[in-house]
Amino acid sequence: MATGGRIGPCCLFAWCRYLDPMRRAIVILLVTLIVIAHIFLWRSDMPTHLKLTFTIINAAGWTIVLAPILLIDRWLDAVQRRNRDDHDNVT
Repeated sequence: MATGGRIGPCCLFAWCRYLDPMRRAIVILLVTLIVIAHIFLWRSDMPTHLKLTFTIINAAGWTIVLAPILLIDRWLDAVQRRNRDDHDNVT
C-alpha cells in the first residue's frame, strides 16, 4: 500500500500505529501465534473439511474477542485525548 510516495505498513497491522508499543507487541505476538497455529492445523493429517471448519470457528472466535478490545481501546484514547484538550483549554 503506497502512502505519500513510500510503502506503508502491512494492511494487517496498519491499525497497530494507534497502540502504544507494549500493546502493539502483545497484539503482533498474538496474531503471529494464531497464524502459526493455523499453519500447524493445515499441515496436520485431518480431513480438509474439518480443517476448514476449525479455521472458520477459530477466526470468528478471535474476531469476537479482539475486535471489541481494539475498538474500546481506540475509543478510550479518543476520550482521554478530548479530556486532556478540554483541560488544557480551561487552564
